[in-house]
Amino acid sequence: MDAAEMGELATLAGEIISKYLDTSCLEPVSSHILAAGKIKNPRQICINDRNIASTGDMKTPAVQDLIWSCEELDLSNNNLHLTSVPEILEHFPLLKVLNLCRNPLNGTEMMDKGFVASRLEVLVLNNCLLSWEGLFWLLQICPELKRLHLDSTTIDFAKPDQGISFPNIEVLHFSKNRLSPLVLKYLSHFFPNVKELYFMQNQSEEAWQVIDESIFTELEKLSLIDCSVCEWGEIESFGCLKSLKHLKLLNCPVLEGLDVNLRRQLVIARLPYLITLNGGETITRDARDKAERAFIRYYMEEENKPARYIFLRFIRDLELIVNFLRFVLTVYTCQIKAFLGTYHT
Repeated sequence: MDAAEMGELATLAGEIISKYLDTSCLEPVSSHILAAGKIKNPRQICINDRNIASTGDMKTPAVQDLIWSCEELDLSNNNLHLTSVPEILEHFPLLKVLNLCRNPLNGTEMMDKGFVASRLEVLVLNNCLLSWEGLFWLLQICPELKRLHLDSTTIDFAKPDQGISFPNIEVLHFSKNRLSPLVLKYLSHFFPNVKELYFMQNQSEEAWQVIDESIFTELEKLSLIDCSVCEWGEIESFGCLKSLKHLKLLNCPVLEGLDVNLRRQLVIARLPYLITLNGGETITRDARDKAERAFIRYYMEEENKPARYIFLRFIRDLELIVNFLRFVLTVYTCQIKAFLGTYHT
């Protein structure tokens, strides 16, 4: 029975040796497979739920030889604290993906900010007891980070400093967190170049009402699943996101009780820049035209008409006038030509 099974605190080095190294046979058969069939130099290392609390002796030659080429490391559901993170990153020089979900990651003692994880692109911090100071420090030492997972966190975001942001982050997962207008503004400030945002099971407190052209200016893809979007006005506010091309909107209260096709049309008509909805086919000009006509019919008899209805109705009326003038001009031109033809003969 090993330390983890006995409830004792384990080390990362010890668990790597236990899982990936054959201690009974030190001579490798090839550069990739050890004599007992265990993988040598794996690209992915996964050690979950082993009560790992520290790195241990990572400088052991056998450990160093095995982990140098690792690009993805999954250490979820262990007992690691914040100070262990740079030690881990230091010993995995080629690491691109690090999963630390369900680790405490608490503590206020920080390592030297001079350390930089120059290759890390994906960091998973779901269900961690991480403070804003801890997250801020981690983001500073991972300048090439592109994708950040912050689902089910306890982070209390600090008031933004105008000089602090992380423009390298392009994908942000922020599910199962409480959203407020203030939190949404903070996220936009700290991650100004986010292209993809993922929300699931978020209590939003009408957070989307604060959206304007200054928020998430680079956002191209937004996913809202099982979120408390209760008003059409919240969806209409997404129209301010001029870079938004792909929207996933599922299981939200505002959509309840509507036919699937009508639901789709009412969303498309509100968002003029949208290219796909819920992962479906590309929205064609014909599909958009039908959606806008359905939208106008739907609200025609309603007392409280949304602003989008007034705009679309104006455009439709303007099109009718333009088409009528074109018709009149065509008829007039034909009559002139006929008259001139008769005159010359």
